[in-house]
Amino acid sequence: MKIALSVLRRFVDLPEPFPEVRRWMDRVGLEVKRATPDAPHGGGFTLELLANRGDHHCYDGLARELAGRLARPVCGPEVASLGVGDSPHPIALQTELVLRYSLTALVRVPSAPVAPLAAEALAVLEASELSPVSPPVDATNVANLELGQPTHAFDADTIVGPVTLRTSRAGERAWPLFQPAPVELPAGTLVVADDAKILAIAGVIGCEESKTTDATTRILLESATFDPVAVRKAARALGLSTDASARFERGADPERVLVGAGRVVTLLEATGAWQRAGTSGLAGSWVDPGRTLSFTLAQAERALGRRFEPAEVSERLERYGFRVRAVSSGEHGFHVVVPSHRLWDVEFPADLYEELAKSVGYENFVPALPAIEMGALPSPGEVARRTVDDVLVGLGFYEIFTDGFYGRQAREALGLTPGHPLWDHVETTNALDRAYSLLKNNTLHQALEAVATNERRKLRTVSLYEWTRTFHPLPASLPAVARRDAPPCTERKVLWLLTAGADRAKAWQDTSRPADATHLRGVLRELSVALGVDLEPGPLPDGGDDAPHGALDLLHPGRSGVIRSAGRCVGVYGEVHPAVVRNHRIKHAAPCWLELEVEALLAEPVRPAFTEPPANQPVTRALAFALPAGVEAGSVGAVLHAYGPDSLSHVRVVDWFDLGSGADGKPSAAVTFELEFEGEPRSADETNQLLRDLVAEVLREFGPQGVTQR
Repeated sequence: MKIALSVLRRFVDLPEPFPEVRRWMDRVGLEVKRATPDAPHGGGFTLELLANRGDHHCYDGLARELAGRLARPVCGPEVASLGVGDSPHPIALQTELVLRYSLTALVRVPSAPVAPLAAEALAVLEASELSPVSPPVDATNVANLELGQPTHAFDADTIVGPVTLRTSRAGERAWPLFQPAPVELPAGTLVVADDAKILAIAGVIGCEESKTTDATTRILLESATFDPVAVRKAARALGLSTDASARFERGADPERVLVGAGRVVTLLEATGAWQRAGTSGLAGSWVDPGRTLSFTLAQAERALGRRFEPAEVSERLERYGFRVRAVSSGEHGFHVVVPSHRLWDVEFPADLYEELAKSVGYENFVPALPAIEMGALPSPGEVARRTVDDVLVGLGFYEIFTDGFYGRQAREALGLTPGHPLWDHVETTNALDRAYSLLKNNTLHQALEAVATNERRKLRTVSLYEWTRTFHPLPASLPAVARRDAPPCTERKVLWLLTAGADRAKAWQDTSRPADATHLRGVLRELSVALGVDLEPGPLPDGGDDAPHGALDLLHPGRSGVIRSAGRCVGVYGEVHPAVVRNHRIKHAAPCWLELEVEALLAEPVRPAFTEPPANQPVTRALAFALPAGVEAGSVGAVLHAYGPDSLSHVRVVDWFDLGSGADGKPSAAVTFELEFEGEPRSADETNQLLRDLVAEVLREFGPQGVTQR
């Protein structure tokens, strides 16, 4: 919304320097997209307004927001007081989507010349970059910008029969203003009509056949409040966005219907060319609900972390138009009546705390963390998922999110035929969009669509993953009784990965390699080690598997395999079949894909048992024996094992040499062994005695065969 500072000053007393007003805008939460101090009319602002604050779409609402912080009064423009009585034209109300509707008649003064609106009124239009059209149209635009109440002027002589408020019928057409030709309206659109035509699309735009012209002598001035949802639907369906629809679809103030009309009457009568004729007609059963919210002083102080005096709370809320009644109790309670212009966004006491905070100024609060309850530790599943995320992100993968649906063309893209394990889907009934006709029973199609999208944008190296689920129809063999009580389908929680191009992003020192099935095996190994679970990739053995994956035949037969955990098939991986890649219009990549059951990732970690090392360093010794023919070195080691003490940890034959013709001509074996002692360490004499005992056992066993110690 574009506003002029000089116009805003008519509504509230503001500081004089332009930069200071700019700072006050920020302090009250009005987002300034652009400030133009050199613009006409004292400078201007372009504001980005909140979607839930329809009252901000006018000078009066913006002034009220600033006045609430500055503690200054709001001065509205001059508004004629309209008497309510017999309507100047019959009104037929046939829908509950109209909250209030009024008609006021104005007639041309025959002897007065046509004159434009006053200069200060036209300044409002100029600041919003609206060009003057004619006094009746200009007056309605000014009233909307000043007070936030859209109005519309009909040429009374073009209306046939009563003004009827109703919803459109199937095939009915209307001719909106500024459109080259009539358009067909969706059935159920809220319209203003007479007996012959549609006069306006209610809350959105008037129609060509009832607009005012230079020849108009009688005006029916419409001022109303319509259901916000009905206006929003009509504007979206017709692709029309107007100042009126922007105001109405955010919730207009039903109490301002006659105020807005009174402002238009004031502007037109000030030209001297128009005057009222009779009383205003008012229709609609809306009654102010008098919404009352209650809270205590302690609750407000706890929410805002600041002390308030009871009188201060009342005074601050009344600045914004709330009516406050203090409750005489020890807790200093308050009953606050919400004004009609805030019924659309103030529903809870927390909304009132926000008004108090704005009046104090967010910058005047001391930053502090709120007191919170002690939270729960993450579950094992949450820890496992976080671990997987850390591993994959560290390896260069990006998490994406896909829909739970796709269209029927997915079957063709995957090359599925009736009878294929992935042919059967859970189908939606009367899907409005064909892209949402099937619940997905696999993740490969959407993964390849992501590759194709990136390739079209010249990104050929992609690494993606997603936590998702697939949906599968109930088996046909399920009995009818069980089917009646069962859910409509079964769900599988899965994690899928896809990589294409290189195994890592390109760097100045490029050490990347193609992202192939071997790369996915490495990623799987990283996950297995990080989680401490058994995830073993391998080929599909001849004769099938206990639970073959339905998408296995969509992968390259020589570059794919299954993933097992505890002997069970829990996933599949490999390079996507070239035919499937071509069907997805992927020209430059050979994507590799992996899908894994989430349940396998959340299994109980299986890690090697930890054995505490001994306190004393082991003692390593070596012995050499001469072995005649027929005596094996392993037999000597076996005797040492058998007769050695518990502290003997292992025995190894480390060398074998043959003396040939030298000495006694017997070959020799060198044996090493380790002794691990618990508790007090052994002395050298004790160790040597142990060695002598072991040698004696060997010689007793093999001495008769010619074994000797060297």
